Amino acid sequence: MYPILFNYKFINIGSYGLMLGLAFYLAFLLTERELIIRGKDPELAYKLLLVIIPSAIVGAKIFHIFENMGEFLRDPKGMIFSGAGLSVYGGFILAFLLSMILIRKSKESILDIFDITVPAMTLAYGVGRLGCHVSGDGCYGIATTTFLGTPYPNGIVPVTAAVFPTPLFESFFSFMFFILFMKMRKRDLPAGFIFFLYLILNGTARFLVEFIRLNPKVMLDMTQGQIIAVLYIITGALGLFLVRKQAAKTA
Repeated sequence: MYPILFNYKFINIGSYGLMLGLAFYLAFLLTERELIIRGKDPELAYKLLLVIIPSAIVGAKIFHIFENMGEFLRDPKGMIFSGAGLSVYGGFILAFLLSMILIRKSKESILDIFDITVPAMTLAYGVGRLGCHVSGDGCYGIATTTFLGTPYPNGIVPVTAAVFPTPLFESFFSFMFFILFMKMRKRDLPAGFIFFLYLILNGTARFLVEFIRLNPKVMLDMTQGQIIAVLYIITGALGLFLVRKQAAKTA
């Protein structure tokens, strides 16, 4: 693994930061393109980028701290400024909430814009998870003796034993979802359909991957990630039901 790609005096360029920046940039370019195709103001993509980047990072860090409060109390400064320890769901939740406020202020339909941004979200998530893998940031799976096992001896969080490279699994799912949604976006679907389907697929993939991750069980023999994944699935299913019901009523 290569957590640091370039180092000179006080300048450090890490692989995770580079991949995260690439993920945000690709998401911005794709969202801008999709907005133009649909005749909407492409400036909204830039505004969303300015909101999502800080909120995603701050939300991910805050959520990680709540997940690991004991470690935070032992070394608060170390955890806050560590390059590792970012909870994806925390970033998603805060970014979603602030994006909704921005979209509403822009006088656009929240569900329409969320549908437009779904392919960008799946692409960015896949690239970002590749960053987790190349940097070895600690979001590994359990130890395994199968051919899938990968050690991370030089990672941000070093592990010499072979473990499941769960970031790669999540990247694979995300890129498959990206292909699916890029095809679906061409169909005439009710507003919100793609977004709520994304919640179901994203939640299902995360729920399954959590079975081989190191995260502890917290409730009902499920990890915190699985509990949130179930909430994603329920929200997505309920949203699809309401969207289809509204579409049928309108028709």
